[in-house]
Amino acid sequence: MKKIVPILFFLLPVLSCHKVEPASPGKDLAFVSIRAFETKTQIGTNALPAWSEGDRISIVGDLSDAPAEFTLRSGAGYSSASFEGVKPEGNMFMAYYPSSARCDGITWRGLLSTKISHAMPSQYIGTLPLWGRGKDIASLEVGALCGVLRLDLKGVGKLDHVILEADRPISGEYLVSIADGIFAIINGSHIIWMDAAKTELMPLKATPFYFILPPSQYEDLRITVVPAEGKAKEYILPEEIEIKAGVFTCISSDNLELND
Repeated sequence: MKKIVPILFFLLPVLSCHKVEPASPGKDLAFVSIRAFETKTQIGTNALPAWSEGDRISIVGDLSDAPAEFTLRSGAGYSSASFEGVKPEGNMFMAYYPSSARCDGITWRGLLSTKISHAMPSQYIGTLPLWGRGKDIASLEVGALCGVLRLDLKGVGKLDHVILEADRPISGEYLVSIADGIFAIINGSHIIWMDAAKTELMPLKATPFYFILPPSQYEDLRITVVPAEGKAKEYILPEEIEIKAGVFTCISSDNLELND
């Protein structure tokens, strides 16, 4: 009979606007609740971080041959959620998200998508890589490896797409060290292309646009706003924008107004 072990994965509401092997017979079945600092795939009520329906997170033990995948059991839309999976063997455990990342026991590789779609905060805004480690699988803590740039746009009319461009890679394949969580883009692109065809700007209320970015000090970030009709407009964002892991960096709509 499989042993059921209660374990937890939490999300903590510490975001500011800067301004973690298939099931095998004979293994322990664990219910895990992960404490995830900062944010993940969506922002829930009151701008708190939230887990999403269908989330999966992987945990690898220092004595296990392969990572074990844990599936969201309950708590979608909340900062605390329970995950279910087969407990890996070990005395030290490393957790990473998304579970789709390829793991070779030393590193894991994932993808920051070059092409994304615009969504409001309560919807899916992207896959923010998470990593963490601890000796007690019942109280693992994971934190964000990237930050989120929020651009507030206001104006009149429907959009087609929005492009964010940087002087260094900001999307594409990334690599993370399992041992220490060091993050690096290895095959990347300097742009993120956002489909905004279903978005209509308003003249008095700003609409937020979210971009997941590697932590760095950026200079000369450029945004190109392409309306459904009319000419595209390009903006150079304020110099030396610092993106920190797990933090929202907000750009005021006062600097990004799209007129007729």
